[in-house]
Amino acid sequence: MLAALAAGALMLILVVSGAIDDIDRQLRDLYVGFLAEPVTTNLVIVEIDSASIEAVGRWPWPRSLYSQAVTRLESAGINSLMIDVDFSSHSSPQSDTALTRALASIAQQTQVYLPAFVQYRSATSKELMLRKPLPEFADSARLVSVNMHPERDGLVRALSVGFTWQNQTFPGAWNAMSSTEDRATWVDFSLLPESFDYISFNDLIEGRIDNSRLQGKDVFLGATAIELGDILAVPVHRSLPGVVIQALGTETQNRGGLYQLSSEIAAVFAAAFWLIMALVFPRLSWVQGLKWLSCIVVILPVVAILSYVHLNLILNAVTPLLTAAVVYMAINLARLDIVTLEHLWLQITLRDSEAVHNRILATANDSILCVDPAGQIIRANPAMQSLSRARGSSLVGAPVSRWLPDIEAQFITLSGKPFDTVLLDSCGQTIPVEATISTVDLSVEPVYTVVLRDLTERVARETELEYQATHDLLTGLLNRTALFSRIDRDLVVNSNGTVLSLNLDYFHEVNDTYGHDIGDFLLGVIAKRLVRVLEDKYPKGCVARVGGDGFALWLPGVSFVPEARIFCQPLLACVEEPVSMNTATEVDLQVFCTIGAAEVASETRATVDDPEFGATTAEGLLRNAADALRLAKGNGIAVHLYSAADRQAAGQRLKLVPAIHALIEADGFNLLYQPKLDLKTGEAFGCEALLRWPQNHSTIVPVNVLIEVAENSRQIGPLTYWVVKAILRQEADWQARGLPRHIAINVSARLLHDSGFINSLNKLLQSSLGYFEFEFEITETALMDSRDRAIRLSAELLASGGTLAIDDFGTGYSSLAYLKDLNASVLKIDRSFVTDIEKNRDNQAIVRSTIKMAHELGMKVVAEGIETEQDEIYLKSLGCDVGQGYYYARPLSVADLEQWHHSYRKKLLNMSACVTEST
Repeated sequence: MLAALAAGALMLILVVSGAIDDIDRQLRDLYVGFLAEPVTTNLVIVEIDSASIEAVGRWPWPRSLYSQAVTRLESAGINSLMIDVDFSSHSSPQSDTALTRALASIAQQTQVYLPAFVQYRSATSKELMLRKPLPEFADSARLVSVNMHPERDGLVRALSVGFTWQNQTFPGAWNAMSSTEDRATWVDFSLLPESFDYISFNDLIEGRIDNSRLQGKDVFLGATAIELGDILAVPVHRSLPGVVIQALGTETQNRGGLYQLSSEIAAVFAAAFWLIMALVFPRLSWVQGLKWLSCIVVILPVVAILSYVHLNLILNAVTPLLTAAVVYMAINLARLDIVTLEHLWLQITLRDSEAVHNRILATANDSILCVDPAGQIIRANPAMQSLSRARGSSLVGAPVSRWLPDIEAQFITLSGKPFDTVLLDSCGQTIPVEATISTVDLSVEPVYTVVLRDLTERVARETELEYQATHDLLTGLLNRTALFSRIDRDLVVNSNGTVLSLNLDYFHEVNDTYGHDIGDFLLGVIAKRLVRVLEDKYPKGCVARVGGDGFALWLPGVSFVPEARIFCQPLLACVEEPVSMNTATEVDLQVFCTIGAAEVASETRATVDDPEFGATTAEGLLRNAADALRLAKGNGIAVHLYSAADRQAAGQRLKLVPAIHALIEADGFNLLYQPKLDLKTGEAFGCEALLRWPQNHSTIVPVNVLIEVAENSRQIGPLTYWVVKAILRQEADWQARGLPRHIAINVSARLLHDSGFINSLNKLLQSSLGYFEFEFEITETALMDSRDRAIRLSAELLASGGTLAIDDFGTGYSSLAYLKDLNASVLKIDRSFVTDIEKNRDNQAIVRSTIKMAHELGMKVVAEGIETEQDEIYLKSLGCDVGQGYYYARPLSVADLEQWHHSYRKKLLNMSACVTEST
């Protein structure tokens, strides 16, 4: 009995300290949360929400808005109205008057409630003050309390009956709205707040609410917006606006309220329960008592829940439950002596230790085996069973070598360090694992533990990374790095082979026209075709993607002539086969390609490139093949094999780049001039300025090579600028000698897209003395790219006072209409159509139609390449305006031009005199 008394004293301490009440509240919150459900209610909440505050645009609101809301509610025919808004201070007179009239009007038919509450005067003051509506508002309403009092844990669970201030009583709003007796109540939080009908304040005053939602309803009007600060912590729902808690309290009252036993009755019941436990447990064994205790643990919470649901009664289940448990433990501990307690504690400790070990084994992510000294598995955790796809019965008793065939040697060394090995699962498949072996010394014999970690994901990830490092992700082909490794590896055992560099023609137009998705799809199709063709003919070869639209094929042991050259034909054919896009455009794309080839150098097997005959490394082979590809594209051929001549030409071009720059800086270039004659009058009225490589500067460089290198090295602009500048330096001298004023200057088509060059050239031309009449010759390919830009910049060039001529007409792809857009005034027919024209009927037809159309467009026609008198006579008969060619003169220096000019004038004078004498 002493043990029971001690247990009772302990329980009394716990009850007085309030600890049991905290636990009971948490238990009640838990089962109330499970009971929460929506209910049917007559309450409506008109909420001052964030949307309404945003719509009005300011805070606090004018009283006129509340008067509008009250008027709307009155017209809807509500049953009662609780306005949870502080009206204790004055607003503007007009707004206060409007609200007074609205409250007076609705109060004639509807009960109105306004809030009163008690608060501290300041954050540091302990003096209380009463806040209530202004008298003009209070005359039309009943004042009710809205004060709420959180419990020890800061949560609001109960609502008070109200309060009395200076002999004036203010009942709780929840009591007034429910029309029940004034009493405190617990809030039933099993009623979901979603049960209420919520109406936005702004929707109400804007007339967007149907009156049927409000007619006959009890309405709460208050703040729900978080920024207004009227949010309180509650159980179950965490936090709720004050107006919602009031509504929950009102609904709780409407449903009969929640009751709790008085402290006196609860104490009597607790004492009686303690007495029963004190009498029953001494008569039972500890096992029987444990069964009784288990029944009590189940029954008491069930009784508390049923009382809450059906009787609206809150019972404290924790106090009797803890009383039973404490009494049971105290009585059974009193029965034990010291030795029994020691054995009991040892058993509990061992059982807990084993439970911990078993739990660790069961929940470990790593696979664990316990192996005896004979190599037999004595235990396997669930992770091991899952990894090996075998049941525990199949693992236990089996030799460890059955599952880990390479592990026996590790049992000898026992280094304790992790090592990689393989696990054979029940299906015989290998699984990469990381294993660690350790020894556990027991009293009988040692046990080995093998910890395995599945490396499947790591190996797969490493494989994926290796694939990404060696393959092109778009096409699945090898990338440049992998291709180099493959070629260098093959060259160790075979000194012969060919690299083919394949590039799609005009692929960027596909991307620009149809988008990069279509371009990527096309690359994927081409890649599959290349693989198919290569595997059919040379299965030991490989294909790689080495650029945006560039591919490379390696043919080990294959010479270019004749095998690789023949193989290029099916390659070209497979690429040129139309590709069905299966898109909304319903267009089948067809692309073409160019191939550059390079062979392994046969004269040497050194590990460095042979400077004369080829390459012996992957990098050198691909570089040579790429250079051959560039030359093939430049020459308009499908396939080209890299040769020693190509290497020499490339070397010469590289040497030309600094040489051109140095000659520009040193004024080292030569300028020659070829006369131009008016075919109608015979007058030598002008000439064309022609750039020449200086004769005293190593090997003579052809003009076409010079211009090509200058264009590709971005020196064509400075070179052209030098030509114009050199001509302008001679302007005064030409004027003094009486040389022709008209000078034609060639301008690269690329410069017609360079606004910076055009601006610089115009500034340079402003320094002219005005003697020269410049004519700028451009090729018709200037319109091939960026036509609008070319037209705009050509107009800026013409603004300098010169004229524009189209050079080499007939070799490009433009039309006369495009050329007219350039405001060109002169058309030069290419020499290929002029030389020996009297013998070529096709050229005659082309030149005749060209002259006719040019004249109709108001353009003069220049024929270059006149080499015979017959050429001149025929062109005159067609009405050609200007002639130029070796028939008249080769390109001349300034001195030679002056001499030729004097001689030609004398010739004209003599011819004129002869004509005069004959007449």
